[in-house]
Amino acid sequence: MEDEADAAIRETKDRLLARRFMDPAPEAVLRDGPVEFLQRARFWGGIVIGAVIKAPLVLSGDMRGAPWAIDGILRVLLAPVALAVTGLVIVAVYLTALRRQLRGQLAKRLRGPLTALGAFLGHVLLIAAPWGAAAWILWGPIGNSPASDSKSEGIAVLAFALVALYMTARGVGFLIHAIPAISRHMFRTMEIHQALPALITIAFAWELAIQDIFFSLAQWPRIPPALPIGGATATSLIALLEIHRLRTRHGIRLRTLPPLV
Repeated sequence: MEDEADAAIRETKDRLLARRFMDPAPEAVLRDGPVEFLQRARFWGGIVIGAVIKAPLVLSGDMRGAPWAIDGILRVLLAPVALAVTGLVIVAVYLTALRRQLRGQLAKRLRGPLTALGAFLGHVLLIAAPWGAAAWILWGPIGNSPASDSKSEGIAVLAFALVALYMTARGVGFLIHAIPAISRHMFRTMEIHQALPALITIAFAWELAIQDIFFSLAQWPRIPPALPIGGATATSLIALLEIHRLRTRHGIRLRTLPPLV
C-alpha cells in the first residue's frame, strides 16, 4: 500500500508540474463540448488517420507490419518537437500579420507559449544532457587519455549511469503528462488566439504528408501520394471545423486578436 501511495504521489507531482507549465490560463480555455472534442480529435485523429491509411499496404502483403509500427511510434515521439518548430513559425507569421493590433503587448502575449516551450525543451535537455556527458567521458578526451585507467572509467560510468537514469526518469515523467496538453493546446498558443492550435495542426498534417511522400521514416514501398494527401486533408477538415465553430458560435475570428488573458 505504501509503494502504491508513493507511486501515486510521484505521478501526481509529474502531472502537476506538466499542468503548471503546459496548460493555458483557465480563462483562455473555452467551455464548449464540441470544441473540446475537436481539440482532442485533430491531433490524435491525425496520428491515427496517418497510420490507418497505410494499413492496406500491410494487409495486402506489400510490406511487413514492423515498418508500419516503427513509423507510427516515430511519429508520436517526434511530433512534439516538430510541433514546437511549426508552432514558432505559425505564431511568428500570424503576429507579424497582425502586428498593428499588438500595441506593445508582444511580450505579454508570448509569455505563456514561451513558458510552455521552455519547460518542454528543458526536460528534453534533462534527458539528453547526462547521456551526452557520459558519451563524452567514454569516447572523448577523458576516455581516450592514456592516463585514464579502467577502474576510474568504471566509477565514472557507474556514477553517470545513475545520474542519467534519474534525470531520464524525471524528464520522461514530465513529457508523458505534457504530450496530451501539447496535442490540445499546442504549447499554450491558444493564449494568443484560440484558433492558433488548429492552424498549427493543419500545417503539421501537411508536413507529415510531405514527409511521407518524399522522406519516409521507415523502409516503405512506394506510397501512392493520394494516401498521405488524403490523411492530411481529413486532419485539416477536423481543424477547420474547430475554426468554423469558434467563429460561428463564439465570434472568434482569425483576423482579430482577442483581449489579453
